[in-house]
Amino acid sequence: MTETCTLVLAGGPTGEYDRYGEPIIGPPSRETWPCWFEPRTSGEDVRAADQQTDGYWLYLPLDAPLTSADAVELPVGQYEAVGEPAYQPSGFLVEGFLKTALERIRG
Repeated sequence: MTETCTLVLAGGPTGEYDRYGEPIIGPPSRETWPCWFEPRTSGEDVRAADQQTDGYWLYLPLDAPLTSADAVELPVGQYEAVGEPAYQPSGFLVEGFLKTALERIRG
């Protein structure tokens, strides 16, 4: 994996609660990881003329902590993870990796 990206990992409970008894969630953390990414989709929503959607496939090492609740900063912008990362075991030709769809909606 020859590129780098920043995982913006969702914050977790702080152990404190708000006045309604709901847990207070801490701020997101950021981690830099080696990766590879390639275009996945790009388009315009015909129902919302000013809305643009684009996305990438993201490949990460197997131990990357990315989940569907997280975001990823690529050199071309910040994208949301779509669904849980898929596990690809290693084989004869390649190391194992996680594959995740990323998406950004603008407008």
